[in-house]
Amino acid sequence: MAFFAFVATFTTFAALILEIFTMIGNLANRAFLRDLFFAKLILPDGTFFTFGLWNYCMGNKGDLTCSTPEAAFVWTSVPQLASYLKGFDGQDRLFMASFVLYWIGIGLTLFALVITLFSHFRRSSDVCASFVCIISFVVILAAFVILIVVSAWGIRMAKENSSNAIDGYLGPSTWMTLGAMVALLLSSVWYFISCCCGSGRRVRDVNKA
Repeated sequence: MAFFAFVATFTTFAALILEIFTMIGNLANRAFLRDLFFAKLILPDGTFFTFGLWNYCMGNKGDLTCSTPEAAFVWTSVPQLASYLKGFDGQDRLFMASFVLYWIGIGLTLFALVITLFSHFRRSSDVCASFVCIISFVVILAAFVILIVVSAWGIRMAKENSSNAIDGYLGPSTWMTLGAMVALLLSSVWYFISCCCGSGRRVRDVNKA
């Protein structure tokens, strides 16, 4: 049924948008971007830090400055947090892994979207898109797990090293990643259903030949 193919394409596009905004979140002190971060730490004096894939931002009483973007930014490299994140350093590979996985996930999601649009929703392309979406789901799931572990671990260590004087929580980018995962899983299922129920499209293809 072509309906499921169209719905799957829409959810794939939604997953791609969520992944892109998560990738560019926290990059600069600009409206909307500064509100997209994976985790936030708030010090006793009111100074807060937000963390993204590329950098961190620091603010206090309305002022906000963001560090220079760098690939696979390591959150523990923030100088002002050195005393609060003791025992959390040495996790560079985790940050690199999440960064690389995000790029792979975006590439796979874009590929699934392109092959369905440019093949006019044929059954063969839907099979391929279903397979690619489920792989992208697994990749983004791995990135999500790493970021959840890193964020929760970092917040816990900061609280322990400050006698719980620090507050912290997971940010919108974390839940956007979860949303992208759900969208990719649904896309894979709907593409598969479209393949199984797409007899009408197969007949049209035969007639055209």
